[in-house]
Amino acid sequence: MDRGSFLGVLLGVLLLAVAIGLGPNPRIFFHPASTIVVLGGVIAATMIRFPLEHVRYAFSIASRAFFTRAPETQALVAQIVGLSQRARREGLLNMEKAMDVEGFLAKGLRMVVDQSDREHIHAVLAQELHATQDRHHQGQEIFRFIALSAPSFGMVGTLIGMVQLFASLKDPSGIGSAMALCLLSTLYGAVIAYLLAIPIAGKLELRSREEMQLKNIMLEGVLGIQAEMHPTVLEAQLNAFLAPRKRTLERRSRG
Repeated sequence: MDRGSFLGVLLGVLLLAVAIGLGPNPRIFFHPASTIVVLGGVIAATMIRFPLEHVRYAFSIASRAFFTRAPETQALVAQIVGLSQRARREGLLNMEKAMDVEGFLAKGLRMVVDQSDREHIHAVLAQELHATQDRHHQGQEIFRFIALSAPSFGMVGTLIGMVQLFASLKDPSGIGSAMALCLLSTLYGAVIAYLLAIPIAGKLELRSREEMQLKNIMLEGVLGIQAEMHPTVLEAQLNAFLAPRKRTLERRSRG
């Protein structure tokens, strides 16, 4: 679990709850009409803007902002270097029996074991990288759209409330409800946009960059193993993807 994301949302909700609770009547902040206008409007607009299956996928990957952490890049480099050493020592065919990998890396290594040429391996893995990045961008785009539309529907609620307010000038009993719709719609839209949608879109973008870095390391590692590159040279090449303080080769040499 990403404790930072979880604690951030918890802190934001807590601050809002405290601010509301310190007021004389917290119940006035719960307004069904404002909820319908803002939340219903955002859902409707999102479903109009994007295919339904894309919306479902975006909300399914939103959990990554809270419940996933990127694997350690140093561990990945060490794993690939270990596979390279085994390939040089035992041969590519024997390496397959000891492979304890899955997903993108396993797919590349199987092509190496099957003796696919370098161009084919690079083309297949690069295409998968692009497809993954496109899917990530779809999810980010949906949450950015939500962040854009939520304040807009908050303004729609405000305009509806203003119309009701002017219509109630001769009937003071309706002024309070109209004013609540005006103000709370704007509040709801801002909370959805700035506490949820924008942070989730940003965290998904960060997770996407982390995953792309890992897969690029895997791609270079697979191509290095296919080219029978010396493990030390391969490790130095993979370390170029990492920040200096995380580079496994340099850290060992200093030790």
